[in-house]
Amino acid sequence: MKRTVKYYLGTIREYNGEMEYNTHYLFKTDGCPDKYNDKVAKTWRGDEDNEYDEDLGGYWSDDCVMCPHETKKIPIGHFVILKRYLPVL
Repeated sequence: MKRTVKYYLGTIREYNGEMEYNTHYLFKTDGCPDKYNDKVAKTWRGDEDNEYDEDLGGYWSDDCVMCPHETKKIPIGHFVILKRYLPVL
C-alpha cells in the first residue's frame, strides 16, 4: 500500500530562562507528523544527544529546552505559498 505524503506546519517552542518563543517551519512526510516534529525538537540546536525532560515535555540543549509544540496539516497550495516565508525542514 502506497503511503501519501502530507504537508504540515510545525512549531517548536523554546524555553530560555524566563523567555519562551515559538518558531514555525514547514515539512512534508508520509509518516507520523508528531514523531517528525519531535525529531526536529531533539536536534533543533544541532545536538543528537539532548536529554529529554518529562516535566517540560522537551529536550535540553545548554540552558534551553526545545519542545515539539504543534503540528498542523495544511493543503499543498498553502505549503507552496508559505515556503516563500518559512524554512522547510
